[in-house]
Parts: sequence; C-alpha cells; structure tokens
Amino acid sequence: MTVVEKEIQMLELEITKLKVESTSPYNDGWMTEHYKKELDKANKVHAKKVAEVKSAPPERTNREDAIGQMNEAALLADGFADALVGYDASGSCAVYDYNTCCQILMNRDGMEYDEAHEYMQFNVVSAVVGDFMPIFVTLFENEI
Repeated sequence: MTVVEKEIQMLELEITKLKVESTSPYNDGWMTEHYKKELDKANKVHAKKVAEVKSAPPERTNREDAIGQMNEAALLADGFADALVGYDASGSCAVYDYNTCCQILMNRDGMEYDEAHEYMQFNVVSAVVGDFMPIFVTLFENEI
C-alpha cells in the first residue's frame, strides 16, 4: 500500500465520522453546519487523492513487489522507487537512500539541494500516516 492509498483510507474513515456528526440529532444547527462544511472539504480532498491514484501508473518495481509480498501493510514512498535500497529486518518496512531521494527531486522537479532536503524533511520523512512507514537512511559513501 502506498502512502497516498493509506491517506485515502484515513480520509474515508474521517468522512464516515463526519457523516455521522453532520446528521446527529444531538448537534445544534451550528455544529451540524460545521460538520457539513468539514464533510464537503474532506470529500473534495478525497476526490483529489483518488484521481491522483487513478492517474498514477499502477506498475510497481520488483523491489516494491517483494516488500509488498513480505508485508502487505508496508507503505512505499511514491515517486522514489529508484531510491529503494531494501527493507528492514524487523518489520519489513521499505528502506530508501535519503540522498538518492534528494537527487530524484533535483532531477525530476528542478529543485536545488536545499529545497530537496527541506521537501524531504517536511513532506516525506516526517509524514506520519500509519504503521510500517518507509525508513530513510544516509549511506556511507566511503570507508571511515
């Protein structure tokens, strides 16, 4: 399961909760209206994420398939298949080379290294969307 697929799953749970709250007889008119607005927002984000998944190529690399076979709950970092270096021994989580991920952002998105590093830190590494999150490591380039 990819990170985006996990986000969709979490959004669907949130939408279900908002549907209950927006129709609850225990909420006054203001709260009902608030939950309806939040439900509309969540539905829009959900539609966007679903469209993103549908437009993305469904194929996975052999490495991603291998991790999925060992742990189907393991999350993969979308767009970083070339940086996938393995999996951890305890939970079969995907392990990515952090510097290769930055290189991918620099080449694909035209970012400078500082921008790629910041993007990785705030949008990828620190994104918490569930168990079996990808692990990002920095590999030694030379012997110490």
